[in-house]
Parts: sequence; structure tokens; C-alpha cells
Amino acid sequence: MIMTSYQLAKNLPTVTLVAHQGCLIALDWHTQKTHDLLAKFKVKVAVMNSVALSHSIDADAKVLVETLTQLKEYQAGQRQVFDMPIALYTGTPFQQKVWQALRQIPYGQTISYAQLALQVDNPKGFRAVAQANGRNPLSLIIPCHRVIASDGKLGGYTGGIEIKQTLLDIEQASYQR
Repeated sequence: MIMTSYQLAKNLPTVTLVAHQGCLIALDWHTQKTHDLLAKFKVKVAVMNSVALSHSIDADAKVLVETLTQLKEYQAGQRQVFDMPIALYTGTPFQQKVWQALRQIPYGQTISYAQLALQVDNPKGFRAVAQANGRNPLSLIIPCHRVIASDGKLGGYTGGIEIKQTLLDIEQASYQR
């Protein structure tokens, strides 16, 4: 298991990226989720910088290098879909269903929590959907930032409203080109 940090944009905080068995398993805006996930595995984690990653032949290092490349492309408006290998080691069946539905939200578009609840066959479960969003271990990759309140307000985001707004702004600027 390998972990690294990356700053997507100057106005965003650093994210922690974690790879395990050749898959990205976490992208975290410095919340407790990464620590909880790592505690579950009870294995030693190697922390590597981007230079060390690029020289490694380890499968975990390769997926982190690919993730860094794709994040740079996303920030530059050159990538709309992430396609690095991912694995979800956490989440209830309901949460995983929500996370799969999040992956269907098109780049540059938003839906409401209520619409997402309908998509996962839980029409009155917008609060449960919001909680599942908050537990998403791969925020941005699984685009929970694209879910907003029914009144058009941003609602919550694990990394904070400012991050959510910045991600939506990146997508809108690219989408409108």
C-alpha cells in the first residue's frame, strides 16, 4: 500500500491518495476517512513523493502516477472521466449503490440529492443519500461534488463547500468551451 499527497490547484488543499493492490482506494481532502481506511488494513503504508513514484515499478506506485496525471488533466479541463483502476473496500451495500449512481452524473452537470435518491430506488432517502456521499472514499473520482440541494444551493461536501464550488467551476469552465 502506497500513499502520496497532491495539490490539484493553488486554491485547493492537498489531497491524500492511497493505492492498494494496483487500485486507487482513497482520495481524501484531509478528513478522517483515509485514517479510518488505513486502520482497517493494519498494514505498513509507504509514503512516496511524485519523483519516487515515477521511478517505482510497483503496481501501487503506477496507479498513483496515473492518478496524478489524470488529476492534472482534469484541472486543465482536458479530462472529463477518470479511468484509473479503483477498488471500494468500505461502504454498506446502500452506500456502494449510491457511489455507483454518482459515477453516472455527467461531467459539468449537477443533480439534486432528491434526484439521486430516486435513482437508487429510495425516493424519500435524500438524507441517506447525502450521508453516503459524505462517506465516499474517492471523492472527485466518484463525483459526489456534482450533487446539490433541490433549491440549487451547494449543500455539503466532505472537503468543504469551497472545494465543491471550485470543482464545479473547473467543470463548468471546461464544459462551456
